[in-house]
Amino acid sequence: GAVQRTAMYIRKRSALGLLLAHGSLVAWLLRSAPAIEGNVCDGISPALLLDKDRIQDLWACASAYQEANWWHVTATFMAVYIAMKGLAGPAFTLCILAGALYPLPLAQFLTGVGEAFGSSACYLLSGALARPVVGRLFPAKLEALRLRAEAEKEHMLIFNVWLRMTPFLPNWFCNLACPLVGVPLRPFFVASLFGTQGSLLFLTLTGATLRDLGESRFELGSSFRRRALLLAALMAVLQCVPLLFIWRQKRRAAAAASRKEV
Repeated sequence: GAVQRTAMYIRKRSALGLLLAHGSLVAWLLRSAPAIEGNVCDGISPALLLDKDRIQDLWACASAYQEANWWHVTATFMAVYIAMKGLAGPAFTLCILAGALYPLPLAQFLTGVGEAFGSSACYLLSGALARPVVGRLFPAKLEALRLRAEAEKEHMLIFNVWLRMTPFLPNWFCNLACPLVGVPLRPFFVASLFGTQGSLLFLTLTGATLRDLGESRFELGSSFRRRALLLAALMAVLQCVPLLFIWRQKRRAAAAASRKEV
């Protein structure tokens, strides 16, 4: 009744406030970027984040900035990453860029934190604002996910990790749908932080390789292809681990229940 309407009103106001505050932060960081000598950043705009063919230009500009303004580049990178994930946008270009700009452990940390907070922001925005739109566009997928989430409510963390690893549901859909099917925020956040590490590693390794091959116009070599195949095989195996864990837990619960009946 009135209490639910008041709570929904507060959630919508909070979501809009979060959106405006973070958008203002991103705009301020981009506008306050210090000047740089030369023309390496001519023609660079945020729109290039969606163009995988311009990664080299982004890398050259960001590298030049990073040498003199490390903290500003890192703060802008994180703010833009969280904003793109919060709006259910793709961040693969930023993951590759992170691998080109930072040492691998730091790139993994930054992209993992960006995934966790950006996905959680999308979770909150979807729960407050996007429920009617998502329900109308994806009714069948939403109902299937709701039934699966209900069935796995006792293993919610492992279930969320599996959602991040499976290739059958894209991350942007998980971010939009999870708040609408009863998935709590805490396991969602933890799974967003740790369950995405395999795919992030693949992308950051790509960026590191592109950095090393930057002078040759980013032509990939056979060593990268071997690493990519090994990592893809590892990811395929790892995505089965959460399902195996859930299956074993259910078998143990069923065995315990049968012993009690006897």
